[in-house]
Amino acid sequence: MKISIPAHWRVSIDIERASACITWLFVSGSALYFLYQQYSFMHWRTLSAIAIFCMLAVTFVIVSRHDHSMPSLRLPTLWAMFLLAVLCQFLLPYAYLAIFIVIWSAILPYYVNWKKCVVLSIPLALPTIFIQGWVWQEQQAVLTGALFWTFNLFAMIMSNTAIKESKAREEADALNRQLLSTQQLMKQALTQDERLRIARNIHDVLGHHLTALTINLQVASRKADLLESTESQAIKRHVEQSHSISKLLLSDVREAISDIRENAAIDFSLAVNALIKDLPRPMVNLHFDDDLMLTNVRIADCLLRSMQEALTNVIRHTQAHYFSISLTQHNGAYNLLMQDSMVPHAADKTLSGEQSSSIPLFDKAPCSFSESACAECVQKEAEPSESGTSSRVVAGNGLKGMQERIHELNGTISWQQTEQGFRIAIHIPEGE
Repeated sequence: MKISIPAHWRVSIDIERASACITWLFVSGSALYFLYQQYSFMHWRTLSAIAIFCMLAVTFVIVSRHDHSMPSLRLPTLWAMFLLAVLCQFLLPYAYLAIFIVIWSAILPYYVNWKKCVVLSIPLALPTIFIQGWVWQEQQAVLTGALFWTFNLFAMIMSNTAIKESKAREEADALNRQLLSTQQLMKQALTQDERLRIARNIHDVLGHHLTALTINLQVASRKADLLESTESQAIKRHVEQSHSISKLLLSDVREAISDIRENAAIDFSLAVNALIKDLPRPMVNLHFDDDLMLTNVRIADCLLRSMQEALTNVIRHTQAHYFSISLTQHNGAYNLLMQDSMVPHAADKTLSGEQSSSIPLFDKAPCSFSESACAECVQKEAEPSESGTSSRVVAGNGLKGMQERIHELNGTISWQQTEQGFRIAIHIPEGE
């Protein structure tokens, strides 16, 4: 049975794991001490207890791992841990060994939703009641089982609260990164608008006046040619000198206007860096052309939103460890390629192999993936998608949102499942 480990499992639980290990150490150590006092070290109960306690430790380490390793073994291992906790109560006459089930109950909400945890909490307490009452003839077995049921429920509640807080914190961090990237893009857009406004004013006012001055000086020079006196020749020289200066000044103004317009390009990397800054996962590799010139705010916003959507799906729904983004400008169009990978630089090699120019690599913060970079957005289907790719997937809400934004700019989007992972290719013409 294949299990998809929830993304919120990524939350660091080092303190919780350490406290569980300390609890395991005291519970198992005290039980072995009492067994040694009552029986002997070589007694079958003592040896069985040592084996069970060691297996409990191993299963706990597996089911409480922070990463997404061994997904197919997690759920069976979880129930094996529960059976071991029940078995040790069956073999040893110590009611407090039910603490192992409390530890197990604290892990359960990471694998099962809250409603199922509440439903399971009652039958999970029955083995303790049954074993303590029937096997060890404890008179207060029901009370003991009820008390440990409350402990189990409390552990589930605390774990569920921690999960909710972790998810809320992740969503807040994601929204904050998106807000910062959007603010950065808006700042760039405002700066661009101000530059273009200044350039237009210079062109409309100063440029037109200089052009008129040049024409008037040219007319004055020709009129001076009609005069034959020595004084007229001196005047002509001054007029021609002024004409040359005005032409040179007009050329400088036009050059300055062109320079202002060229420098009005959006620094797209600032918005992208704000998006991936302090990203807990995946490892994001950015590939941007050195000569990338992005001046259209609508195109920049569309590209940024596409990156946001892909990263959001990666963080929430996938298990890949690496995510590559390549943005190039070629033949009058912008090409954005995004791909996930479980192997370092596997996606980078795939993307760079399709580019005609060398692209600098910028390694950013770490992250993770599963079958595809857009697991939320795609579903398996028997026929190829309408995007014209060879991948047999159909768009969900995420990819459909991308399609709508890109089609408004007369661009195209395609996606494909490769051996390295899921790849999204976006093509938007500069002129849109």
